[in-house]
Amino acid sequence: MKLFKTLITLLTEGVSNSVIKDAVINKHTCDLRYLDDEKLPGGGQPRIIEPVAYGYSLKNNPVIRAYQTSGPSLKVSKDGIPLPAWRLFRTDRIKSMKPIKGDDSLFLTFGEPPLYDTTGDKSMNRMMYNSKF
Repeated sequence: MKLFKTLITLLTEGVSNSVIKDAVINKHTCDLRYLDDEKLPGGGQPRIIEPVAYGYSLKNNPVIRAYQTSGPSLKVSKDGIPLPAWRLFRTDRIKSMKPIKGDDSLFLTFGEPPLYDTTGDKSMNRMMYNSKF
């Protein structure tokens, strides 16, 4: 049964590890579509993210740590402001993720996002890839 669940996860996952690794290592700004986004206010729009890390959450789910600059979101800050903000995205809930084309380069890239913690991520128990700034 465990093997079957693993196969289903691999076959239905909306983004490959190579796309994630490339986006994190090369600091590509990405268009991300998450499951059930269409049910949120502004849900027809993509989430625009700056992925800085890929690893496993404390519950061992593969996740992307990213700074989300626009698009739908349920979470808001303590001031009631939804974006921009840091988000943790489970890869099994991603419908699609692709780098955004740049004007002067092949893909749009980003610099160090605000409040980026270079020492690690307390929401991850293991980090596979991390952007270097």
